[in-house]
Amino acid sequence: MEPSPAVIPHRDPAEIQAYNRVNRRIHLADLAISLVYWIIWCLIAADVVQWLGLPGGSRWLGLLVAAVVMLGGSVLVGLPLNYYRGFVVEHRFKLSNQTPAAWLLFQVKAWLVGSIIGGIVLGGLYAAMWYTGPWWGVWVWLGVMLLSIGLAKVFPLVILPLFYPSKPLERPSLAERLNELAGGAGMTITGIFNLQLSKDTKKANAMLAGMGSSRRVYLADTLLDSFDDDQIAVVFAHELGHHTRGHIWKLIGMSAVASSLMVALIWWRLNPFAGSSDTADWSAAIAAFPQVMLISTLFPLIIGPITNAVSRRFERQCDGDALRLTDNPQAYRTAFEQLGRLNLDDPTPPWWEVVFFDDHPPLGVRIKMADEYERAAARGQGMCNEGSLSA
Repeated sequence: MEPSPAVIPHRDPAEIQAYNRVNRRIHLADLAISLVYWIIWCLIAADVVQWLGLPGGSRWLGLLVAAVVMLGGSVLVGLPLNYYRGFVVEHRFKLSNQTPAAWLLFQVKAWLVGSIIGGIVLGGLYAAMWYTGPWWGVWVWLGVMLLSIGLAKVFPLVILPLFYPSKPLERPSLAERLNELAGGAGMTITGIFNLQLSKDTKKANAMLAGMGSSRRVYLADTLLDSFDDDQIAVVFAHELGHHTRGHIWKLIGMSAVASSLMVALIWWRLNPFAGSSDTADWSAAIAAFPQVMLISTLFPLIIGPITNAVSRRFERQCDGDALRLTDNPQAYRTAFEQLGRLNLDDPTPPWWEVVFFDDHPPLGVRIKMADEYERAAARGQGMCNEGSLSA
């Protein structure tokens, strides 16, 4: 028997606008702080490296000390705003279930995971520059792509469980229905999982994760508790569309192009120090690290309008797949309306936010797709080509 969905409380449109307005300001403030922080480091790094006494020691010890000082400082500078956004604001709008201790533990885990991944990237970057010869930039690019693929593979197996426990979906009738949907799209899903988001948040979400044998679909427990089976089928069909269309591989391909451009910029800044064992040169290379971080901060703003537009197109394609696979525009419409209330999504965000920062279409645009589907069905035309299901 299908469980009765929990009632989702009504949210005043003014409250939704207030939540998004404060998050918009925090996002811009956080970006500005990061830019200013790394610009300042670009100006003082050479003197600080000299003051730390790095020129006379091991290049790897010098890099480690400099990275800890600079990146640790970045975490500390951003911590108050991070706490305000992730804890204070979320509690103010009744979206968070975290205690202060739970929030801090989540941050510590994120810092540890980030430190491990960042250490691999940083060590690989400088090792390639110092030891692999004139084509070191190519090795960096190859390393970035291999790491991206590896992380995509292990994310649901290693990283996600550190933050949110999950378990196989325990609703047999729903699981059977979802597997039938997958079969109708010509695909077998290796797992459908209940992701325990409710320990931290009242928000709902769903996602695909993994590659090959680790490929899974995750449905948040907040979603499973608040949506009926028809609505869950719509959300699942959307995630299924990402799999059938090979969006993960396409996004990796897009990342390969974008990464090559960013690596070229980093090569431009670090190549003068490549291959040298001279103390002054490798000290200067370490002092150039803030320039690498400044490039890494600015680059998403430059490339974002393109990558976000591609991602939004992928999302619209999957919305079309969800409508066609379920043929239930009413369930589609109510599912997105409920997601908007649960997550306090702005249905009509400013254009600049969509262009520069949003990788999903605005909620209002997604809901309108149900109206377009119904009109097209009434004319006997089906959905537009953008919604056609193909790998």
